Amino acid sequence: MVIVLKTAARLLAALLLGASASLPAAELSPKKPNVLLILADDLGVECLSSYGGTSHQTPNLDRLAKEGMRFTHCFANPLCSPSRAQLLTGRYPFLNGLKVVLSSKHQEDIFLRPSQPSFPRQLKQHGYATQIVGKWHVSFEHKHDTIREFGFDHYQTWSIFDERGEKTTRYWNPHQLRDGRLIAEEVHHRYGPDVDLETHLAFMRKCARDRTPFLAFYSTYLPHYPWEPTPDSQDKAYRAPDVAHKGDPKFFPEMVAYLDRQVGAMLRELDALGIADDTIVIFVADNGTDTDLRHPWGDGRMIAGGKGTMTDRGTRVPLLVRWPGRVKAASTCADLVDLSDFLPTLCGLTGAQLPAAKIHGRSFAPQLLGQPGQPREWVHTQNGSNRQVRDREYMLNNQGQLRRVVELWEDPAKPDANTDPAKEAAARKKLQAVFDELGK
Repeated sequence: MVIVLKTAARLLAALLLGASASLPAAELSPKKPNVLLILADDLGVECLSSYGGTSHQTPNLDRLAKEGMRFTHCFANPLCSPSRAQLLTGRYPFLNGLKVVLSSKHQEDIFLRPSQPSFPRQLKQHGYATQIVGKWHVSFEHKHDTIREFGFDHYQTWSIFDERGEKTTRYWNPHQLRDGRLIAEEVHHRYGPDVDLETHLAFMRKCARDRTPFLAFYSTYLPHYPWEPTPDSQDKAYRAPDVAHKGDPKFFPEMVAYLDRQVGAMLRELDALGIADDTIVIFVADNGTDTDLRHPWGDGRMIAGGKGTMTDRGTRVPLLVRWPGRVKAASTCADLVDLSDFLPTLCGLTGAQLPAAKIHGRSFAPQLLGQPGQPREWVHTQNGSNRQVRDREYMLNNQGQLRRVVELWEDPAKPDANTDPAKEAAARKKLQAVFDELGK
């Protein structure tokens, strides 16, 4: 009777908070599953062969798609910081407070407040060991180091600014903090992602040895510019002229390949530790590809990156999820998903409690487990004060402009010739109701 009451209470809370009312995986298995979350930086769907890209070889990401579920309509915000804050909190930027990308010393006091909800905090309270490595970018650590307050036991992050407020390097000889302490000797003449991967894998090994369920968040800065050589590059001498320079685009494919190689190392480590079947692996990106890059896709069409734009090219990102024996291999889900959905999904899959605070996310855990769930009818994106809601066919922004959805392969600048006044009126009414419900 007690178990039934507890389950009913949890399902009611999920409904009230917008999360799907699915039984958590903890009730389906005696073990709490580990969570390995990989967040790529500036990587649109057109870059991966599992989504139709033809310019990069990504065998390990292809493996994830073959062994798990591929989501075709996952959306982020068009820039980094708002996307990462939304992922962490389950809230859209207008509610979590981080609406802009952090890039200037003048933004030192703009940051995601620890009073916001957080999925690592919820998992930590549920008995998980938690760690993040790589890129934080919802605050400047030299001024506001809030990582532990968001629920991470340990962290190793590239600090964008040093103590003097000067921009730092992220790839070769990176400026990295480990649990608040600057590490120098360990990174001297080394590649930042290599140092991150070592710390990441060591954490998973320790948790496996201690038989502690873990959240291992690999928040890489690959393949974000500056585009520079990786340790696998033949030309290793090049460096971007300064920290603000984008570098040479010819190295972008090599950086994508190196990210894929690191994903392969993580998958092999799970196999070696004997915990692959007990680990949910999630790969997603924070926004679309940089606008200076173009990639062949599908039947040979060239897709220009759309980072920073409120288009599919700027906001549509890959999402791959593997959980052997639970998530059907080589499956595809076309449901709308956005980054606010990760908090309730991870709580649902692990059995962690949802936060008491209001969230916007809706769990896609049922879809992962082969159930219909409660798919979204719309997603929300934001860049500064510009907001947009969209469904399958139309986009409406907060200036009242309605447009038919421009698919990835279509030219975003091309005038829309397929107008239908009746459908447009219905779409405007529906999407405006979403804005009205969400509020300011």
